[in-house]
Amino acid sequence: MTELSCPFCPFSDPNPYALAEHVETIHPETDEPSFVPRSFLQDDRLEREDCKDTANAWNAPSQDYIECECGEAVPLSEFGDHVQLHSAESADMAVDTAEIILPSRPKQHSQHSHNPKHHHTVKDWVTLLLGPNASPSRTKVNATNHKNVKRLGRAELGPYAHEERMPSWLHKQLEHGARVSVINQISQDGQLVRMEVVANESRGILPVLAQLCEQDTMLSKVYLCHPGVQHVFKMAKEGGFCGYRNIQMMISFIQAAQSPGYEFFPGRVPSILDLQELIECAWDRGINTAGKVETGGIKGTRKYIGTPETLFISLNIGCEASAFNDVKNPPVFKQVYREVERYFASYTVASAEKVCRTSAPPIYFQHQGHSLTIVGLEMRKSGSRNLLVFDPSFKPSPGIQRLIGSEFRAVAPEKLLKAYRRGDNYLGKHSSFEILKYGTAI
Repeated sequence: MTELSCPFCPFSDPNPYALAEHVETIHPETDEPSFVPRSFLQDDRLEREDCKDTANAWNAPSQDYIECECGEAVPLSEFGDHVQLHSAESADMAVDTAEIILPSRPKQHSQHSHNPKHHHTVKDWVTLLLGPNASPSRTKVNATNHKNVKRLGRAELGPYAHEERMPSWLHKQLEHGARVSVINQISQDGQLVRMEVVANESRGILPVLAQLCEQDTMLSKVYLCHPGVQHVFKMAKEGGFCGYRNIQMMISFIQAAQSPGYEFFPGRVPSILDLQELIECAWDRGINTAGKVETGGIKGTRKYIGTPETLFISLNIGCEASAFNDVKNPPVFKQVYREVERYFASYTVASAEKVCRTSAPPIYFQHQGHSLTIVGLEMRKSGSRNLLVFDPSFKPSPGIQRLIGSEFRAVAPEKLLKAYRRGDNYLGKHSSFEILKYGTAI
């Protein structure tokens, strides 16, 4: 195929979609991409390097993945579902969709008392994990101890399974983090408090889901996890860092509930780069070192990760991983339903309530190519079930955001719940699943 050249720099690619994406992201008309701060593009040398990195990213094989406009490489088999969820993501709250009964209380965004010291650098996290005298040098994993451990490929690690480093513009974006604004808010005791609001984190979603489930007449029983869990979602053009975003959601529970391990996570949740460093440090300490061999290392890359027990074990935070792949008793996803129901039921007493609001931690949920955070379970009068999830690939819809902190009556609650439901049609496309539950003794 003929190479198509960028009119602004030496970048070229035979794929016209890749070229259009390159121009949009590297040479936007505003000269200020929404996901790359202006300061990152002021250095011409850095801009040329970004062009080269972007070209390398587009040269990745794409036979089994398709690049969505949101920046995520999606398996071909799941692209239809992905597009439909984008539609649900943009669902607005029309006047006849929901009537607000009580005025909104202050919205519970992801917020912390304003203190610049609350944001840890990667070095801070390494010091926290390994101690103040930690050496920056890394321990080489002895391959002879893992003769039967094989390097994973694209099926497990995603389209960038063999990447040595992510594009520098993306690394800069992750390093900079989502936009943080500071607002003044009246606390419950009447004091004026300055609070941080992080653009890609939203708290207060679960109380909204609880009301919507109460009002959905097709539901017979619903379980929901701890209400303090925040929905953490990807930044623009970030791509597939779903595993790390789900870890951040698990950590948001630990922070909100002040559960064991919360002392490791003061202030904001650790960034994706922080989490990569923590996992690598755990491997260097001899914890699940096979993971290092299987991935070839994850620091500074876009490789997918599995369930994060390595991270939690390294911090002495109890957790339990389970796999569901018993094809002798299909469909496998029904095994997941049963386990999730048993899990949430263990946090409740016998009750006739339709919606059980529990103190249970959320569940990390993994299937091939993607991971989500399970925040609840629906049982319908028809006998079918749905997992309720926070999907890091999608942000809360405007309709949901407007209802945070309010009591309301929804005319069509199922429309607003659609983005959070994963039922038989979605789960039936997969034959194996893994979950990670917080709190079980190590």
